[in-house]
Amino acid sequence: MGAYSTTSLRSAAEADEAQVPASVRRGESNPPVRAVSTVLLRVSAWLFFVGGIIGAVLGIAGLHVEITVVGLILACTAGLVLLKLRADTRKSGESD
Repeated sequence: MGAYSTTSLRSAAEADEAQVPASVRRGESNPPVRAVSTVLLRVSAWLFFVGGIIGAVLGIAGLHVEITVVGLILACTAGLVLLKLRADTRKSGESD
């Protein structure tokens, strides 16, 4: 009885292919355009992240707790911003 209640793989694949727009099937889709502000935000977040890591390493090397803590806070915050940007980019790419 279970064999009659499911669709065949061929008909399911044909149904999925029918839902894809014709322009995408022909390979005419446009790549997403990034705004200048997004690129600048991403570059600055990477600079803060690397600067925080370098600051933490220098603080550890010099045995300065305050510098280490500030560097780690900076690196963690910049890392969270980078993860948020990555999630937003993937989300906007799926909705197009």
